[in-house]
Amino acid sequence: MSYEQPTAPPPAYATAPLPPKRGNGFGVTALVLGILALLGSFIPFLNYATGFLALVGIVFGIIGLIVKGRPKVLAGVGLGISVLALILSIVLAIVYTAAFAGSVSSAIATASAEANVEVPVVYSVTGDGTASITYSTFTTGTSGSESANGQTLPFEKDVVAKTGGSFDYNSFSVSAIGDENTTSLTCTITVNGKVVSTQTGTGAYATALCNASGSDITK
Repeated sequence: MSYEQPTAPPPAYATAPLPPKRGNGFGVTALVLGILALLGSFIPFLNYATGFLALVGIVFGIIGLIVKGRPKVLAGVGLGISVLALILSIVLAIVYTAAFAGSVSSAIATASAEANVEVPVVYSVTGDGTASITYSTFTTGTSGSESANGQTLPFEKDVVAKTGGSFDYNSFSVSAIGDENTTSLTCTITVNGKVVSTQTGTGAYATALCNASGSDITK
């Protein structure tokens, strides 16, 4: 009677571990976002958006570091650059905003100061006899006129104008009409000590008309 020899089981082989995946998409994304955010952080007002971009890069960098079986280098570099970009975006946004607000405030203050410089304007009429005189006035930016009838000469009237505003576009004038005894009549407009208009009329009922533009007070 014969017996079959039992067959020995095949030798067991150890299963080799699977190689780790080579790429780390989260790390690459963090690196790209960090670089973009870092470059944009130096551009005024754009750095408000790059701060958000840096935050997203930080999130991807953290995920890239904790995910298993993936390279960590790019994720770490991307995380570091994103953190730096976020800090720069915040700091430079504050600096740029403060500088812009300061320049706007300075420009407004300068314009306001220039628009409130008072300039003396003098109307004068010289001659003999009496005259009927009409001259321009300005009150709170609104032009008007006043008259002085039967005025004994010489006549002088001081008004104050301001540079800027509506005065740059107005005209101002003084006119005079003499009486039957008039032989000579002269009107003059003086702005800030400088004569900008003068005219002379002769004979009975002589007339003289002087005009100047609002821009003369800024010269």
